[in-house]
Amino acid sequence: MNNAARSRGVSLIEALVALAVMAFGLLGVVGMQATLRFNADVSRQRAEAVRMAQEQMENMRSFGVLSGAALPSDHEYVDIRTGTDYPTPPPGFANTAFTRVTSVTNPTVNDPKMKSVQVVVSWLDRRAAAGGQTESVMLTSNIAEVAPELMASLGLPGDRSVTQRPQGRHRSIPPGAGPGPTQDTSSFTPPAAPAGVSWIFLNSSGQITKVCSAPNVCVAAPGFLVSGFIQFIGPGVLPTPALGENPTGLASAFPTIGMQVALTRPTAPAVPPACYVSSATQGLAYFCFVPTDTAPPFVWSGRTELTPLGLFAATESDPNRSLFKVCRYTPSPASHTPAGGNVAHPLDYTAVNSSLTNQNFLMFSGGNSNGTLAYTCPGDGPSPLIDSTTFRHQPSVP
Repeated sequence: MNNAARSRGVSLIEALVALAVMAFGLLGVVGMQATLRFNADVSRQRAEAVRMAQEQMENMRSFGVLSGAALPSDHEYVDIRTGTDYPTPPPGFANTAFTRVTSVTNPTVNDPKMKSVQVVVSWLDRRAAAGGQTESVMLTSNIAEVAPELMASLGLPGDRSVTQRPQGRHRSIPPGAGPGPTQDTSSFTPPAAPAGVSWIFLNSSGQITKVCSAPNVCVAAPGFLVSGFIQFIGPGVLPTPALGENPTGLASAFPTIGMQVALTRPTAPAVPPACYVSSATQGLAYFCFVPTDTAPPFVWSGRTELTPLGLFAATESDPNRSLFKVCRYTPSPASHTPAGGNVAHPLDYTAVNSSLTNQNFLMFSGGNSNGTLAYTCPGDGPSPLIDSTTFRHQPSVP
């Protein structure tokens, strides 16, 4: 038998082809490894650059005073300036160097008091020897000119609602309100109201949704609160600006005073307005439920008035000491008209769509003791910190 005829093997050409294919595969693996190593190196450098940028930003935020530091080493707000430095990287970054550029834009006269800061950290990647590509990271922020002891105020919303919303309620809901029938409501019992009377407020908007005459006996009645104080100047005492700013008269020296709302809209509410007046530390406090339209936009229009109406002079020139005059605290003559704004306490409210607080009044005698001098509403008081301007309310401005 011829065994040589049945011999099999691999030719030299086949071996060379196999080696060539394997070599190309190894080259791909080597290239992939180089790419992975490069990307890992850039990622590490980028992380270090971010750390350097954050470090610079936090250093600028860590000022101890706005200016006039006790020690030269102390940080000052006024020292936040544009500049360039070259931070030293930790061991392991010998293949590159970092450049940190800080750009500071100071506010103009009409801008908020804060500096706009931009920190850019740049470096050449590991191909630096071959003219590598420039990489960079950038952080931007604003640094407010706020004294460090007041820094916590920066965490409050711009409308200051957190400080004005006790227990998560709208700021117009009286502080004495308790939990309502549901988690998103509050229940308030007006002082001096009959037993069982309460108003149900929406915590989110301060709108009154129900009026209750007894526990669990409530009717749907969309409306808003109007509240404030009635203060007094003693009988026969001239209402000076100083007394208008700091009234010293006692409510007990005057007849029983009430409050009412004369509506012009809505014309026929299902639940009428209701006001309650109670003694306060100085003067009287009043709370009024004012019904609105039963459908959006839920507004009302009208006027608040002290009662009984027969107590008040018919004209501003009436000097009768036994009759009285009422002025409302409001900051601007424009508030004589609805265009002055409802919050400013106008004579007539128009399309009110929110609860109103601090709608305050000043009451005094119509004239001096012998009826020879008619008293009028006092202007702003002596303190520049308080605007105690008042305008005539009863008798009302024509």
